[in-house]
Parts: sequence; C-alpha cells; structure tokens
Amino acid sequence: MIRVAFVGTGNITRRHFGALEKLREHAEVVAVCDVIEERAVAAARPFGAKTYLSFYEMLARETIDALYVCLPPDAHVDQEIAAIDRGIHLFVEKPLPLDLDKAEYIARRARAAGIVTAVGYHWRHWDHVQQVRRALANEKVGMALGHFLNQLPGSPWWRVKARSGGQVVEQAIHILDLARFLVGEIERVSAEYGLRGNADEPGFASEDVHTVNLRFRNGAVGNLVACSILHRRFDVGLDVICKRRAYRVREEAAEVDGPSGLERIERGNDAGLAENAAFLRAIATGDRSGILSDYDDALRTQRVAIAANRSAATGQAVVVSDDEEQ
Repeated sequence: MIRVAFVGTGNITRRHFGALEKLREHAEVVAVCDVIEERAVAAARPFGAKTYLSFYEMLARETIDALYVCLPPDAHVDQEIAAIDRGIHLFVEKPLPLDLDKAEYIARRARAAGIVTAVGYHWRHWDHVQQVRRALANEKVGMALGHFLNQLPGSPWWRVKARSGGQVVEQAIHILDLARFLVGEIERVSAEYGLRGNADEPGFASEDVHTVNLRFRNGAVGNLVACSILHRRFDVGLDVICKRRAYRVREEAAEVDGPSGLERIERGNDAGLAENAAFLRAIATGDRSGILSDYDDALRTQRVAIAANRSAATGQAVVVSDDEEQ
C-alpha cells in the first residue's frame, strides 16, 4: 500500500482526492497539510488522515511514500527538495515554481534521486486527446491556434502576477502544454499583454488580455490568446490546422473536419483517475510509461510560459532554452 500525503488542499486537489477515493486498494492518504486548518480537516476527513498546519512537522512525523504538492506558484519554497531528500515520490500540480532556476534545480535533484515524478497536465490523459495525437502522427501540421478565454477567477493570489505568474503561466499553460504534446517542441515565442477590463477589480495586479505567437521546432507556427475579462468560461482549447484537415480539441470532445466531413470524438475517460493511476503504478511497479508528463517534461512547458512573460515585458522575441543548455 502506497502511503500518500498532500501539501495544499485548494480547488485543484478535488480531482486527486476523487481519484484516490477510487484507488484505495493501491494507495492510502495518511496525512494532509494546509495553512488553513478547516480546509485540511475537510480534505482529510474522508480518508481518516491526520492533519497538519506545518509541512515540516508532517514530514518529520509521518512515513510517506508519495507527496502531492498542490500549492500556488509562489508557495513552492523547498517542499519538493525536502521530499526528494527522503526518497519520496512527487506529484506536483502545475505550474512549477515561477523561479526557473529553482525548477531546474528540483528537476536535477529528482533525476539524480531516481524518484518517480508526475505533473498535473491532465489534458494529456483524456482519451480523445490521445486519439487526436495518434492521428496527427500522420499529418504535417501547419499551425496551432490556442484559446483560453475566460472569466476572472476569485482567488486573491491568482490576481497578483507576482504570486501566480499571470494567466499565461497559471492557467493558459495547459494549452501551451497541449500544443507541445500534439504538435511538438516550441523554440521561440513573441508575446503582447495588456490590461483592458480588470483595472478596477479589487486586488488585481496583472494583465488580463494576452496573445503569444509560437514557432515550433518542426516549422509549424502558432498562436495562443488568453483573457480573464469575460462573463464565463467562453472558449478553452486548441485548433490544429493541417493540409485539408483541421482538428478542434476541447475539454469535452474533439472534432476532425476533413474532406470526408466532420467527425466528433467524445471524451470517454476520467483524466484525473488516469493520471493518478499512472503515478501510483509507476511507484508500485517501476513502469513509468503511463506518466505522460514527468517533472522534466513539465519543465519544458514552464520554460515556454516564462519566455512568453519575458517577451511581453521586453517587447522582444524570446528563444526557448533547450535541456542541453541547462
């Protein structure tokens, strides 16, 4: 039985707690830590887990095989390194730390320790996304057009760019990762950001409209548009354009529009269950093939998002660094 602990119990953890409820024969949630006690207690209750307000106390007192790090970007201090030093496997929710040097260091330490790592890019685990990926293996992609057109989230930390990294890093990064997964590595970005709708929102200190041009290593081009000024979650997904065929990928389904007509591919699985099962299987058996985004891979997506922020700040295109350059 794999002994699991959590640090952070925000909204994103619902997917993991729900999955682990279904995976009780493989894993046991033994401890939960959050700086808000009532939130930790509520999360721990269904599992009969112990609750902590201090991550370091939890680590000192509990025997843990796997740690889920589900924290806002600016709250990553040394939790990952403390776990790595104890040989604890890591599931880290996106995005990685805003400080790329810190993320690079964590990646090197995890690699050297040989622990299992996974990062929560759950879109990769949906079966309709994987079906599109198989189809695109036989296509020459011309361009990819990403969308994350949304309302403004309520979390105070999300609204402060210094804490969240801004919408491209904290939210639309899912679409950048999906573009990498379906089209290939991104080598250059050029971005423009603006503040057009949320200047009078309490506590808002970021941009709220974003456009990011992408150049893929294979020659394809792309664009991501993101905003947080709408009345609802308006459009989130990726369109992949090939010669005489277009693939429209959204959370609930994918559509393939080609010469023979329009084909719809419905989502048929639970991505949260799939990503958690793959992580636990890798720990139990050593077979990591089911992990579709480990820490090293997620770091490549993080570099793209941070490069977009840098481009918007400087007004210059930014080349995305390769692993070999680290």
